[in-house]
Amino acid sequence: MKRFFTACSVLFLGAALFAQSDLDDFTGDVYPAVSESEVSQSNVSEPDFSETTYSEIGAGYVKKAKVWPSAKRPQSATQEQINSSREKNLEKAGEEYEEETRDVFSYGMTDEICNLLDELTSAEDYRFKEEAYDLFQETKSPRVREKLLAYFAKLKDPCLEDFAVEVLNDPYDERTATVNACFSYVSAVKSPDAIPAVVELLEKDDLGYFNAALECLGEIGGNEEAVYLISYLDDDTLNLAQRQTLMRVLGKLNAVETWEQLSEIAQDKNEDMYVRAYAAEAIGAMEVPESKDILIELYEADEPKVRESVIRGLSHYSDSAVQEVFRQALKDDNYRVRLEAINAVETQNITSASKDLIYHCKHKEENVVKEKCYKVLAKLNTSDGNEYLVGVIKDKKSGDGAKAKVAAALLENGSAGTQEIIELARETLKSDKQKSLRYALGKEFAKYGKPEFADICLEYIKSKDVATQGTGLDIYAKGRYSSAKQAVEDLAALAPDEDESDGKKKKASNVNAVKAKKILKGIGN
Repeated sequence: MKRFFTACSVLFLGAALFAQSDLDDFTGDVYPAVSESEVSQSNVSEPDFSETTYSEIGAGYVKKAKVWPSAKRPQSATQEQINSSREKNLEKAGEEYEEETRDVFSYGMTDEICNLLDELTSAEDYRFKEEAYDLFQETKSPRVREKLLAYFAKLKDPCLEDFAVEVLNDPYDERTATVNACFSYVSAVKSPDAIPAVVELLEKDDLGYFNAALECLGEIGGNEEAVYLISYLDDDTLNLAQRQTLMRVLGKLNAVETWEQLSEIAQDKNEDMYVRAYAAEAIGAMEVPESKDILIELYEADEPKVRESVIRGLSHYSDSAVQEVFRQALKDDNYRVRLEAINAVETQNITSASKDLIYHCKHKEENVVKEKCYKVLAKLNTSDGNEYLVGVIKDKKSGDGAKAKVAAALLENGSAGTQEIIELARETLKSDKQKSLRYALGKEFAKYGKPEFADICLEYIKSKDVATQGTGLDIYAKGRYSSAKQAVEDLAALAPDEDESDGKKKKASNVNAVKAKKILKGIGN
């Protein structure tokens, strides 16, 4: 198999250095599929990589000419995206909110606009793309431009690609925050047109953009860029943090052409442990058969960080030998390694590991590990796992924090325990001693809108506790239960009219009435 990778490297370097026109004959992957037998029968001699520097390997990279993308308007939001944006918060779903938002875009001050854009970005709200784009063309505020770049980056809309690539092509007179916002934007929209500019900035490390350019290239680059980046492993001017970032980026690019170099680094005990760890994870993600045995052997490394990354790399393989390593990793002294093993159990749906997970839940363990075990047990949906989790819900000796986490896991996966969780919530309504658990369970009910939640929704709304009542309204907004509609309408009737002179005072004392009114407006009632 080693011949396969070395032959591929020869093909790559030969094509790049001597026959650029030959690249035009390829379609799809740069390298055609070659069987081991074909490689062994070829006349290509196997190069000796032990005497080849990383700089020489990356020397064949052909730099691309800079480009300037054409201007374009935002992609039209689909009706599904618009509906989703409204349903995320029914209090902000009505025409009144949308009109107020458009007014902020048109007349708002800088701070007001920036706060609004933060809110829209966090909510991934698609409704105001046109207004946001028009504002970008008009504003003279760098802060507003940067917020707009972040907004469209979150939506992965390439409408600002022309601006972002132009800035990266010539960043010298731009403020650093704007340049960094452009790096983030082209990374999010996966802009290939930005590659030439990013490569140039990577090489001009005196400008201070090396790390940003490197991370960006990890998002937008391809196999050619990965081979090019290999050359930086010979750069003595890189500090340790930069070298670690470089290896992490090489892993992101997931280029099989770099497998041989990364596998050697992963096995080099003299190398920095983080560099080795990133290399180990990378060769696993490449899913090359030879990686499996290398990684199994590497699990015996002394450094927990290396073992953690080994498990992450092995998660791409699923035979019995690999799963045995996962079982051993569940017993590892380092909790991060155990956590990664639990992730692997989840990814591969290894139901036979449920007893291992139950053991971690019952015994002294890091909270983050226990919480992950709850989630994975619920997802595995085994009889012993469900029995244990439902038992936590019913056991009066279990802590409220554990009950909340277990309930969240069970409700998310819908495997068992729904009625028991509803009964637990009903018990919390009887005593304010369990308010925190009551609120936590209510927030979980509000996520899913299951028909079984109709009765408990009404009980929350009828509560005299303001926060509990507000949570009940959230449950109703998601499930829209007919049995609770009248209670919501009765509450909304207490909200003051907008033209009442003492509206402010009444709004302060009827916060849930106003909320109920907005929810009913948001769902068209």
